[in-house]
Amino acid sequence: MPLLALFAAAAALGGGAGASEACARAAGLAAPDVRIVRTTPIAPGSGFVSPDPREPRVDAGFCRVEGVIEQEIGFELWLPLQREWNGHLLTGGVGGQAGSFNYRELARAVSRGYAGASTDTGHKASDRHWLLGGAMRAANYAERANHLLAVKSKALISGFYGKPVRRAIFSGCSGGGRQAMTEAQRYPQDYDGILAGAPGVNTPAMSARRMWEMIRHRRHAGLMSAADWSLVSRSGVAACDSDDGLRDGLVANPAACRFDMAVLQCRPGGTGQCLSPEQVAFATRIYAPLHDENGKRIDGGILPGVPVSATPLPEPFTPGPPYLAVALFGDGVHKDPNWDAATFRLADDLPAIDRVMNLHADDPDLSAFRARGGKLLMYQGWADPLVLAQSTTDYFGAVGRRMGGDVSDFLRLYMVPGMDHCVGGAGPDLFGATGGEGLDRAPAHDILAALERWLDTGIAPGTILAVKREEGAVTMQRPLCPYPQAAYYRGSGSPLLASSFECR
Repeated sequence: MPLLALFAAAAALGGGAGASEACARAAGLAAPDVRIVRTTPIAPGSGFVSPDPREPRVDAGFCRVEGVIEQEIGFELWLPLQREWNGHLLTGGVGGQAGSFNYRELARAVSRGYAGASTDTGHKASDRHWLLGGAMRAANYAERANHLLAVKSKALISGFYGKPVRRAIFSGCSGGGRQAMTEAQRYPQDYDGILAGAPGVNTPAMSARRMWEMIRHRRHAGLMSAADWSLVSRSGVAACDSDDGLRDGLVANPAACRFDMAVLQCRPGGTGQCLSPEQVAFATRIYAPLHDENGKRIDGGILPGVPVSATPLPEPFTPGPPYLAVALFGDGVHKDPNWDAATFRLADDLPAIDRVMNLHADDPDLSAFRARGGKLLMYQGWADPLVLAQSTTDYFGAVGRRMGGDVSDFLRLYMVPGMDHCVGGAGPDLFGATGGEGLDRAPAHDILAALERWLDTGIAPGTILAVKREEGAVTMQRPLCPYPQAAYYRGSGSPLLASSFECR
């Protein structure tokens, strides 16, 4: 059947077609350099469990399409029934080394009426040394796979429903946040709206710090216990906890906090928790800005209160999955699956990764994305130990300087007090982003809904409510303010309610 005729047949399904019939027709969809491997009908109300059992069950009916772009870029495309489709595409980015699909965003997509898409970026997580597979593997991981996913998904969706995608949104955190920013910077026509969390805009520097920290932890094994590191982070929080008018274990703006670790040093005859001079010196060095062996500054250091984990050198020295940093420097730079991570050298290895692939998402020129009407919402946990918060706030500032000052017509940043990496931590961390559902789906409570309204009506997001859930119940609220504003306690009212805070 000719392609246009096939598209028309799919469109003729209308609102009455079930998942089985829809999938039967989806199996025949075609696009250049795309191979459909499998289509699976998912009936409404089936409680579908994705291959990632950590993700929520799906009650929406849809057609699950599994396929390959070019030779090895795997993708999944979840297509709601015709009557349920809202006309939009929601793509989920994948963090770390990728190699899998973002089933949380795929599930969220069809539950909200979107078509959902995700890519493994051209390799499988089971392939430990995927980066030794050639230059195309690196290029696909860095940028090509997600761009091609946008192009091919739109074509397949248009064919399936008989009309083009009206709006496309990308949502990702961590490595998925870097992918989101890469789309805005290099492929501004791919997406109308973008949600980018903890983006690690300079992934090479972030990975270099991770390697450097792990090497230092191994060299000083036994010097600091988990309790010692906990003391350091708790004391950093306590030093500036009341700056927002409330002592509650959350710091509104850790970047403004000044904390001298020397106050933790044990004193003669003193009692209570304290650190030895050697421990104070080591902790101070870990938190300080990172410099390479030649004195070149790499980053701004770790903020007070951010937790540090005493992690030794990565595989093969410790059990568990390998780190992205090891893949980048061992397989990417040194082309050696048996690379000795202890030989890592900042001054040599950090610039070398740029010759392997471009993992920088720090171009402040977003003029093309802005000109096409794109809207970008960024978010970042202040207590993130993996993506340092200053990297995100510094990038936000750089965009303003590059683009003439006020960029609030298309870009907003939300800093989340107490939030760890993408989700978790001491503070409210759920607001409709990649970490999970917020209070409800109202635009003031859900960052995705806020982005939708901004695109639809031009009403820019203001404060967004974040909540913390424990055993399914909401136990704390806090308003998230457009940066550089922060939430301050009004002086009265429950500290657990958002109404007791104001942005300023």
